[in-house]
Amino acid sequence: MPRYFVTTYDGFKASDRDGIELPDLDALEGVLRQTLAAIMHDEGRHPGRNEFWADALDERNERVMTARISMSVARP
Repeated sequence: MPRYFVTTYDGFKASDRDGIELPDLDALEGVLRQTLAAIMHDEGRHPGRNEFWADALDERNERVMTARISMSVARP
């Protein structure tokens, strides 16, 4: 099973050095979606932190996926 290494950016860069084994890119997409949703939940209430993203690398250190989530709040 392929191993992927995820780095998240939420004002700070956090890299996964152990990686996670997943059967395919669809499973990886699910992990990135859940990870970014959790970051948005935890960090999104801080002013100025409105965009978060994650990169996923394979075992050859090649980027195979990038995911972003952002929030915009406007007051009239």
